[in-house]
Amino acid sequence: MEKQKSNIVLLHGRWPEKINDTLIIDIPLCNPNNEGNWMGWAKKHLEEKGYSVACPIIKNVWKAPYVEWKKELDKVRVDENTTLVGHSAGGYTLLRYLGESGKRVKKVILIAPGAPGMNRDDGLLLPFEEEFYSYEITSRLKEQIKEDVVILVSNDADFILRAVEIYKNILEPKIIKLESLRHFSFLIKELPELLKEIEK
Repeated sequence: MEKQKSNIVLLHGRWPEKINDTLIIDIPLCNPNNEGNWMGWAKKHLEEKGYSVACPIIKNVWKAPYVEWKKELDKVRVDENTTLVGHSAGGYTLLRYLGESGKRVKKVILIAPGAPGMNRDDGLLLPFEEEFYSYEITSRLKEQIKEDVVILVSNDADFILRAVEIYKNILEPKIIKLESLRHFSFLIKELPELLKEIEK
């Protein structure tokens, strides 16, 4: 009997409201389901291999409080056969969602994750940022993750690298350092290292 493939949830981060005066929602490449960026590319390849994949989209993500993120996550399947993949603020969101819900999952992969107390270098506070990052991530979360926590990180901003150090101490993740990918922009078309970790 063939082993059941994991259910995958891919969650994007917080984007600015506009890029060059164009609303994010009007930029096709910023849609996480678009095969032209690494998240949509990963979704396509995983679905071709028989995985069930969800890429929830958070409306008005720049200013959405945590409750709006939770509302979208409540619509997708999250169970013991689920691998959660979160980019930037989406990584923290998935950890918070797990902690508050008490759900158990197979694996968690964080890509350049945000974290409470990471102290942005530019001092910028996004709308609802204090509320958004108000949940404390603790080592108890490891008990809800069947396999492991993986972090993909590159030559990112210092405050993201500090966030990785926060999780390194709390979650004891496997850390994969990649070259020259900065904050894993959706201008990056493919991310084979992500597929490799999901399919292990």
